[in-house]
Amino acid sequence: RRDVTAEQLAALLAHPGEALKSSPKAEVRRVGHWVIKESRTGGAVSLTLKRGRHRRAWLAALHLRRNQVCVPEPLAFVEKTRLGLVTGHLHVFQYLAGFRDVEQFALALAKGGAGPDTLRLFLEHLADAVKSLERAGAYHADLSGKNILTRDGAAFYFIDLDAVIVGEEYEAGRRMKNHVQLYDSFCDLFSDTLMVPFIRRMLPESEDPRMWLPRVRQEQAERRARIEAKWEKQGVR
Repeated sequence: RRDVTAEQLAALLAHPGEALKSSPKAEVRRVGHWVIKESRTGGAVSLTLKRGRHRRAWLAALHLRRNQVCVPEPLAFVEKTRLGLVTGHLHVFQYLAGFRDVEQFALALAKGGAGPDTLRLFLEHLADAVKSLERAGAYHADLSGKNILTRDGAAFYFIDLDAVIVGEEYEAGRRMKNHVQLYDSFCDLFSDTLMVPFIRRMLPESEDPRMWLPRVRQEQAERRARIEAKWEKQGVR
């Protein structure tokens, strides 16, 4: 970001911070109001050839904020290079204190005895947030509830922006994939009394919900079966 000097950024990156997540793919730590995600994947040749892919989250964050879609505030994207080859990269963005993913938030509402009107309003706000992605000309390929955060059930922030594609048509196949992901996130908690209006709210007038909703249910069931089969193979319960 232009209001951050190289010296300020270097000091931030040098801070050990608080470890949030560590995996073979990335190291994630918190430093104050910021999260630093450092990639560990790929060799220099692969990272260089896939440079555009690794910049995707940074560019998507800038695009979405320009279009009034809520995402963590982006601070910097850093590429490490040697002899003209990319050897690593870091993405620095806002730490969302006090936020939970929408699956956790919905579960807390249900356990807290929230009434149908409260639950319906939560899902209406979420549906409107999802539609804001389409208006911004963006498609999130992994729009499960774990990648949408909220603090109050009214404003929603999208994360995992590596999965966002900007400037391509949001055609029926992509819309179906998103609706299946979202239906899968909530169908164990909410009945179709709530889920049907939720999905319908995200549909354009050109789609017939009487044809659309059975497909969502069928594809969600197939998706769940694939995931559970994978877990069983891996010994995960």
